[in-house]
Amino acid sequence: MPSGSGKTNIAVALIAPNDATRQAMAKAISATCARIVREFAEYPHPGALSKLLDSGCAVVIADLDADVEQGLEIVELVSRRAGATVIGCSSRNEADIVIRAMRAGAREFLVAPFAGNIVVEALERAAARLESAAPERSLGRLIVFQGSKGGTGVTTLACNFAVALTREGAGRVALVDMHPQLGEIALSLGLTPQFTIADALGNTLRLDADFLSSLLVRHESGLMVLASSDSYGVNRSIERGADKLLRIAREEFAYVVVDAGPCCASIPEALFDSADIVYLVTEVNLPALRNARRLISWFSERERGGNLEVVLNRYNSHTVEIDEQSAIKALTRCVDWRIPNDYNAVRGAQNLGVPLVNQQTALSKVIGQMAQAASGRPAQAGENKNLAFAGEKWKFWTSSSTRPLSTAHS
Repeated sequence: MPSGSGKTNIAVALIAPNDATRQAMAKAISATCARIVREFAEYPHPGALSKLLDSGCAVVIADLDADVEQGLEIVELVSRRAGATVIGCSSRNEADIVIRAMRAGAREFLVAPFAGNIVVEALERAAARLESAAPERSLGRLIVFQGSKGGTGVTTLACNFAVALTREGAGRVALVDMHPQLGEIALSLGLTPQFTIADALGNTLRLDADFLSSLLVRHESGLMVLASSDSYGVNRSIERGADKLLRIAREEFAYVVVDAGPCCASIPEALFDSADIVYLVTEVNLPALRNARRLISWFSERERGGNLEVVLNRYNSHTVEIDEQSAIKALTRCVDWRIPNDYNAVRGAQNLGVPLVNQQTALSKVIGQMAQAASGRPAQAGENKNLAFAGEKWKFWTSSSTRPLSTAHS
């Protein structure tokens, strides 16, 4: 095929941990008009691969020799994207590997040595599929609740927000408990699920819309819930498969609400990169404010601060150790939502397994306003939104300066 042909002028990513395989494939591709936009010397994180596909990469060539299971996960992830083609390759012409790759979604399979004409033909077919591909399905909004530390009330807020959002009638809502074990969403909603997120992440090759539907449990409000395991010792990482799980959920639901729990290293960064809204839940106490400030800085560095909304939970205007203005200065930005403290109502709802938003309280009113805003309806005007930041940025005191927060300044 002449090198000037435009039929293979498409963006290609090459994933091959083996240097020799990667170089051989790159050489074969160089004889075409295809552009290698990225080479991976190891299997990439799903979030990184999704970003690559979002940038316009149309073909991913994945070598299965280094790790067949990881390679097949890459194949399946790419195959779910409309307009994207995944091509498997290997130095071994083994029927089992070829069949598994095709079942995972590979449109082509190349066996070393990679003949130039075979590669050209595979890329031509990929280009033809790209031209005739249907538009990709729109994705539902991803809304994440993240705590600045344990015990800030993330699960309570996520559950009740999801129920309130369902009642807004703006579309189907799914609630996902991202705790790998001992999550409390099902307990808080009075549900007894047969399956959990562990079943989803343990069967990523089977995971599709139908399989996900079989794992969900329906709440009486209409909310669909993917619970966490209530068994201790189910220590399955949520790193692998979470991106695929949430993408499928967003294809099926208008809103996907995630309880990400307290800040910890086990939460995939891709979760926050994809989120339309991240509610950072904190309290007016020193450890929670310190962690919240660190997280706000982290989001700003990743240029995700525009999707971040700070929620001050269990807010009590009569708190004297840390007053309101000092808390705002500690965070270095405004607070978007204040959730009033109502210990008795929260504890009663938890023990009964019923949503707080079933009650007419100040707390449920604010959660309802959050749901209205997230669904596109303007929240009712009130004092819970947009606390203004005034004054210079406040710095936490050190061991040599033990003044209370209400009087300390930078």
